[in-house]
Amino acid sequence: MSTKESIIALDGMGGDNAPFSVIKACEMLSCSENIKIIIVGDEKQIKDKINFEKYPFVTLEHCEKSIKMDNKINLKLFKEKDNSMVRTISLVKRGMAHCALSAGNTAAFVSYSISELGLIKNIARPAIALLMPDTTGRGIIFIDGGANIKAKPVHLIQSAVMGTLYAEYVFGIRNPRVALLNRGEEETKGDELRRESFALMSENRRINFIGNIEGHNIFTQKADVIITDGFTGNVVLKVSEGVTRAFRTILMKEIQKSIRGKVGVFFIRNILKDFAKKADYAEYGGGLLLGVDGIVIISHGRSSPRAIYNAIRLGKRIVSSGFIEKLKKDMETIQWEMQ
Repeated sequence: MSTKESIIALDGMGGDNAPFSVIKACEMLSCSENIKIIIVGDEKQIKDKINFEKYPFVTLEHCEKSIKMDNKINLKLFKEKDNSMVRTISLVKRGMAHCALSAGNTAAFVSYSISELGLIKNIARPAIALLMPDTTGRGIIFIDGGANIKAKPVHLIQSAVMGTLYAEYVFGIRNPRVALLNRGEEETKGDELRRESFALMSENRRINFIGNIEGHNIFTQKADVIITDGFTGNVVLKVSEGVTRAFRTILMKEIQKSIRGKVGVFFIRNILKDFAKKADYAEYGGGLLLGVDGIVIISHGRSSPRAIYNAIRLGKRIVSSGFIEKLKKDMETIQWEMQ
């Protein structure tokens, strides 16, 4: 594979809007971006919907079967390997792609990624590192978005170390500030998981731990990396999305109530567009599954074409940074710190 060209394996059947969002996302790309896409999916649903001559950087690998969004994780599903999701991951495993991306069933994609690629040495559990909006517009790295719902303190300290390296290597944040999401700032606050994790992070010299952070400060840029367990993180993510949508709805209803509001929105329409763009999860594309031995990006099930497009670009950024190899090298040296 060319080191200059990033090859992204894309699950064409994953997500509520598949394969439409996947196809339209590919059509948003250009040859100058040095990205090659391998769409894995049913050619009957994809082949005639995209002009491969117009988009020569896109190829199709036929796979008729796919995992539905509502499929439950069980032994039968786990043994099912002939589907678009596993095929997408296997392209990375076989060295035919640099990155695997899906907007499909998150639990299935995480499970398959672990079984197919394995975990990086000294990593016990993976975690989803999401990019979330903040008041500065730069964004924060939020871990975990839902991969590990039964976390232990050792898992959270591993997430903190990996998140620090992710911030440094991929986003160029020097000495990133790491915070632990809790219900209070004092180190004695929270349950046993939070208190023990606080102690581990305080003692670890590899991270710039600044202490606990409360929910109302998540988006205020007080930290560059925020750590929590997968259950709490997923709830935070869903609530944030709901609040953003509700705010937009309420705002537009209030504006439409009066002539003054309708006139005013004409003058601030560009500001409103910028706000919507910065607050929209689609701008951030997806989350990196930290801890697996390969680049795996998980996108939102409701991903729009723009969200998939941005997830593809995130994949290219991670590939170009050489992050996985750097992470593996660093993790090999800290086994004693993870006991």
